[in-house]
Amino acid sequence: MRFKVKKIKSKSLLADWYITESNAVSEDGYIVNIDHSGNRVAAIIYGPLNIIVVVGKNKIVKTIEEAKKRAREKAAPMNAKSAGYNPPCVTFKRCVNCNNERVCFNFVIIEGQYEKDRMKLLIVNQDLGY
Repeated sequence: MRFKVKKIKSKSLLADWYITESNAVSEDGYIVNIDHSGNRVAAIIYGPLNIIVVVGKNKIVKTIEEAKKRAREKAAPMNAKSAGYNPPCVTFKRCVNCNNERVCFNFVIIEGQYEKDRMKLLIVNQDLGY
């Protein structure tokens, strides 16, 4: 089963279109993501011809520092909990830089794309995800 999932994730890197979400977006233009396996951030960085990142208004913050904090203290614990993991962040509701069954192995900040118009950011005027 694990091999099948990995194969599907790998194939997604060859897609024409990739639709995803993000943990936080700062008003100064940074897109911040924390990922467990890295397939989502890999696709955003390099792979599919077109990327659409969909975020709700609840994920928009003022600065890059607020975006990093939101990803670590809000999104990561909720993602860990929904995936059935129980790292310390689930209990403490904040990152404690643990080394157990964590979901935050990959922390990526997107400042832009080298291919013009490859990525589109769609902001929805409602709360989406966590």
